[in-house]
Amino acid sequence: MSVFLQLEKWRRSALVLCIAPSSASVPTSSASVPWTLDPSWSTRTANRTGLSVPSFTLSLDDDPSRRWDSAAKHFTHLVPAIMDYLKSEVPAWSLPILEVIGASVRTYFGDEYGAEMKGVAKALGIDVGYIVFLNLIMQIEEVGINCSNWNTTGPTQKDDPGCKDIDPSQSFCYCKHAAVAGAKFESGGSLLIKRHKAMEGPGACTSVVAQDASGAILHGRNLDWNLPEALRHLVADITFTRGGKPVFTGTGAVGFVGFFNGMVGGEWSGSINARGKGGKLLTNLLQALRHKSTTPSMHLRSVLTSSPDFASAVAALSLGEQIDENYFIVAGIAPGEGAVLARSRHAAIDTWRLNASEPNGWYRLQTNYDRTNPVPVSDDRRTPGNAAMLAMGQAGLAVEPLRAVMHHFPTFNPHTDYTGLFVPKKSYYNSTVWMG
Repeated sequence: MSVFLQLEKWRRSALVLCIAPSSASVPTSSASVPWTLDPSWSTRTANRTGLSVPSFTLSLDDDPSRRWDSAAKHFTHLVPAIMDYLKSEVPAWSLPILEVIGASVRTYFGDEYGAEMKGVAKALGIDVGYIVFLNLIMQIEEVGINCSNWNTTGPTQKDDPGCKDIDPSQSFCYCKHAAVAGAKFESGGSLLIKRHKAMEGPGACTSVVAQDASGAILHGRNLDWNLPEALRHLVADITFTRGGKPVFTGTGAVGFVGFFNGMVGGEWSGSINARGKGGKLLTNLLQALRHKSTTPSMHLRSVLTSSPDFASAVAALSLGEQIDENYFIVAGIAPGEGAVLARSRHAAIDTWRLNASEPNGWYRLQTNYDRTNPVPVSDDRRTPGNAAMLAMGQAGLAVEPLRAVMHHFPTFNPHTDYTGLFVPKKSYYNSTVWMG
């Protein structure tokens, strides 16, 4: 049987699992009140603890299969917790797909990244199939999202404008499959959604690129992915060197060869937000298998390695086959060098640049919805995020005021895993991972 006939068989199996009624418990709080307006979420946010992430320097001159050894040895004590998490989250029906990819990891991810994945699997003592899963964690639907839980929103409602713009047929946006299976709704049509015990609540991302009154460009980002603490302890800042000289710094999880965000010091920085609810699992994996596509995080790393300035970075990030859709948020060093790229799987479909001639064109704030579409009522982080930026104002823009914006609810919430602040011109790169 060909790989693609196998995939169709797995797809049908997945659909059965997806629409099957669940016995899992549902949240007890009212889903009719958007989480962004629920004061209990704001209270929970105030009690979180921020930790500095470890930093490592790795050489691009080293053999890729041994490149991560020096960093990986610091995390071997976390392997049992990591494996408990991965084994609990890998969908059983997807294991054959991961085995196919894992068996030819260099074919699907290229010689360099494939060798790194095999090397870090060996260094951690983990089967390479699970490292493949870790590297597809933003593309594997059932980790952050499934038929009743999407990774980039809180509970969604039928006919919500933000959902209808993403999915006019509403075949998945408001969890139609779960509704068919008999999921319960509260008044107003809000779905009481099934959630993993570690994922009760929204999963969201916010990135901001802004120009201060002197023309300097600042970049802030929150990554909200509902990751368990075991994986948050893997987050690290990695500086890659070549010939003893720094090439770029990026942030990711050890074992994850791509990066959530990164910076070429003195030139530009980039971050990733999910788009289009992350896409569907089988579509994402078929894209990888059929087209040898990269993940957005791997694409960002490749561009960080090869693009020396803002203009070349924007051009490179705008092209290239990817497993799923996303937004790239890019900051440079000169006035006007800031942009949000809305990516399809094939290319950028919209480039939203800083523009001093527009009202409030000194900044761009991106969550998880196209700027030309309304946001879902159930997940409006755009409005309070813009309000916080305008309250600060361009005259007040600096690292610490921008940090305050990134720490302002609901941009910052109980499921914010990471906050980064970057000023490329000054080579300023600051990372915080959140616990609690």
